[in-house]
Amino acid sequence: MARVSRLRLGVAIATIMALVLVPTVIKAIYVTPHAVFIDHSARSAQVTLGNSSDVPEEVTVDLRFGFPDTDSAGTPFIRFVDDPGSQFPSAADWIRPFPRRVRLEPGTQQVVRLLAQPPDSLPDGEYWSRLIVTARRPSAPIATGDTAVRAGVALEIRLITSVTYRKGNVRTGIDLRDMNVSVEGDSLVSWVRATREGNGAYLGTAAFEMLDQERSVVREWSVPIAVYYPMNRRFSFPLESLGSGMYMVRLTLEARRPDLLEDEVLTAPTVVDSIEVSVP
Repeated sequence: MARVSRLRLGVAIATIMALVLVPTVIKAIYVTPHAVFIDHSARSAQVTLGNSSDVPEEVTVDLRFGFPDTDSAGTPFIRFVDDPGSQFPSAADWIRPFPRRVRLEPGTQQVVRLLAQPPDSLPDGEYWSRLIVTARRPSAPIATGDTAVRAGVALEIRLITSVTYRKGNVRTGIDLRDMNVSVEGDSLVSWVRATREGNGAYLGTAAFEMLDQERSVVREWSVPIAVYYPMNRRFSFPLESLGSGMYMVRLTLEARRPDLLEDEVLTAPTVVDSIEVSVP
C-alpha cells in the first residue's frame, strides 16, 4: 500500500510560463533585460540571471524558435515551432548561450553570454528566437497523514524572453485593417487585424482614445504590441461610468515602446484609424 502511494504522490511539477513585456520577476528567479537585440557586426549579447530567494536554484538556458500570435479568441500567446526550416527566420539553431547550466545560490547573479554564429550566406533581415530560462528548485517535503508515505514537490519556473538578430537593411511597418469596435456590458471591445510589413517585426504601442461629440478625449488606453505575422487581436477596456451616446474611437499605432530603448525599435510610419460606437 505504501509503495503505491509513493508512486502516485512522488513528485508534482508546476510550470509557470511567462510572456515578458516588462523586466521579468517570477517567484525567486529574474532575467534582465526582457528583450535582447543582437547586431550582425557584434554578434553577441548578454543577459543576467538572478536569484532573490533564500534557496538555491538549478537553472538551464535554451533557445527555441517562437513568435507572438493570437488564438481564435484574440488573446496573444507565444507560438513555438519545433522545426521552422527555411520557412521562418529562425536564429535558434545558431545562437548559443554560455553557460547553459548554472546553479544560482541565494542572492547571487550570473551573466549568460549569447554568441551568434549565423550562416555565411545569411541574407539581410531580422531573425528571431526565444530565450527560455528554466529554474528547478530542489524538492521540498510534504506532510501527509500517513507517515509511511513520502512525497516531495519540485517547483519548475520557466521564463521566456525574446532574442532578435538583425543584419543589414532591416525595415518594418504595420498594415491595419478591419478595425471593429463594440460595447459589451461595461467594456469597450475592439478587434484589430494587423499585418507586419518589411523584413522586421513591428514593435509599437496601440493607443486607444474615446472622444465625445465635442471631440474631447474622455477615455484613453495604451497597450504594447508586437506583430511578427498577421494577427487578429482583441482588446477590452473598462468604460466605467461613461454616459450613453455616440462616441468616436481613435486608434493610433506608433513605433515606440516605453519598455525598450529608442534604438531597439525599428522606425515605421504612424498609422491612425477611427470608428464610431454607440454606448447604451
